[in-house]
Amino acid sequence: MTMTPTRRGAGLVAAGALVAGALGALPMSAAHAAEVTTDYSCDYTGGPHASSLSADVQAPATILTGQPLTLSATGVEYAWGATWSQAGRDYSMKYKGVTATVPVIVNGVALAQPAKLTFDDADLVVPAAGNMTWPAKIAFPAIPTTSGADVSVTFGKVDFDMQVALSLVGGGNIFIPAKVPCAVSGAAPTVASVDVLPPGTLASAAALRAVGKPVVGQRLSAVGGTTTPASAVAYTWLVGGKAAGAGAAYVVKPADLGKAVALSSRATKVGYKTKITTVTVGKVAAGTFVVPGKPKVTGKAKVGKTLTAKPRAVAGTKVTYQWLKNGKAVKGAKAKKLKLKKSFKGKKVSVKVTYTRAGYRTVVVTSAAKKVKK
Repeated sequence: MTMTPTRRGAGLVAAGALVAGALGALPMSAAHAAEVTTDYSCDYTGGPHASSLSADVQAPATILTGQPLTLSATGVEYAWGATWSQAGRDYSMKYKGVTATVPVIVNGVALAQPAKLTFDDADLVVPAAGNMTWPAKIAFPAIPTTSGADVSVTFGKVDFDMQVALSLVGGGNIFIPAKVPCAVSGAAPTVASVDVLPPGTLASAAALRAVGKPVVGQRLSAVGGTTTPASAVAYTWLVGGKAAGAGAAYVVKPADLGKAVALSSRATKVGYKTKITTVTVGKVAAGTFVVPGKPKVTGKAKVGKTLTAKPRAVAGTKVTYQWLKNGKAVKGAKAKKLKLKKSFKGKKVSVKVTYTRAGYRTVVVTSAAKKVKK
């Protein structure tokens, strides 16, 4: 039927309502469910019109708590009801850009994200005879299973968005946007029914241990703590019972001196109980460092002259001095320089340099001695 220009606007609005029909069914229970159909009805001028969606939905029969449930479907087909399909043919109705959102209701509560139904534009043509049936695709949101309760999935009201057009006088089409909500006719069928099992147990695959010694300045490495089945393993280093670092390696700090070090692993896998293992590494000992050679003493070893200590440089250390006369400490001679008095005549003078660093053992090095001349 061709519409006149004066009737075109009203006809397009009615066509926009007609285009809705309703969304249908998504089957599913065990691993692979037989085709199931959900019936819907859409109200528009002229009364409600029936439609349905049928599909073969796949899902696991069981799933572990914490694993997201994923549904998929094949053979998805949307059918327009016979109560108005003839009107679609009379008006030469055409559609494009049709999509629909369908609330996914899990155990009576709708998920925040709906399922989405899409059609290929090439398929959206009213047939010359029979019901209008269009193949479709449906995308499901992931369904959480954190509560541990078995999962029962149904669908709610379908909201269609589309572009719809009628044949115009003189030929051609003008597409207009249309939105059509469709309610479930009667009780919504169950499209998925999945048993949620208790979380599994992760078995130890390799023992947790730390490689290296708990000594200031040393690097400790975490190995093991892995599980069967494989899981994501995170390491935490504990010093004095408190978390001090994360990751597979830890460098022992001066502040750790004298404290107990432990290593903890946390193995996680969706659908399994978290496995936490802790092992003792040991009590932190002082670190050691090496002084590359003895300090030197510069200057003439002669009464009235000044000697200067030249210690070897060691990064991060503090040095102190003690001058010696014939191997014995000279009272008050703790500076880098020493002025030789008459009392040093004929004596052997040397300097003792002490290196200190927090968390490390102290190192003392003495220079070679110089005999003082007159």
